[in-house]
Amino acid sequence: MDTTFDNYQHLPEYDEVIDWMTDTKDQGLLLMGDCGRGKSIIISGVIPVLLRLKNRWIRVVHSQELTKPTPSAQVYYYGQRPETNLDYLLKTPFPIIDELGVESLVNDYGEKSEGFNLIMNAAERYHRPIFATTNLTKKELLERYGERTLDRLGHLCRIVEFKGESLR
Repeated sequence: MDTTFDNYQHLPEYDEVIDWMTDTKDQGLLLMGDCGRGKSIIISGVIPVLLRLKNRWIRVVHSQELTKPTPSAQVYYYGQRPETNLDYLLKTPFPIIDELGVESLVNDYGEKSEGFNLIMNAAERYHRPIFATTNLTKKELLERYGERTLDRLGHLCRIVEFKGESLR
């Protein structure tokens, strides 16, 4: 028997997410903060449902799977690589990334880079909202991705901080 609703606990952070839902201001969401507070459930369960209501079909990508082939990857000719989740996130109008900060560097034919910075560059260029979760602090985001990406996050996302004990 599913007891999810029996154990539901409304958190103050949820009010900020609900407020965002009433007026997104063409921004996505960056849900950041302590573990076990419901960030991944919102980003992987609630946001896709809201986007489907607007006839937008999207996929949530866990950051550790950025370089893995997309589920619909086709067979390519010799020397070509299959489309990866990173390729998908660079093209989709609504990039959604769970657990930002645990991904490896992207190695594309010997050139190493932060995949998330590439996603942010594309989102900024094409005016796309970003949806992401992370347990990193703003300082850790700055150290990992740089000032430019942190500034773009503030422009493309409503940032909601989750603080408190784990609910797991």
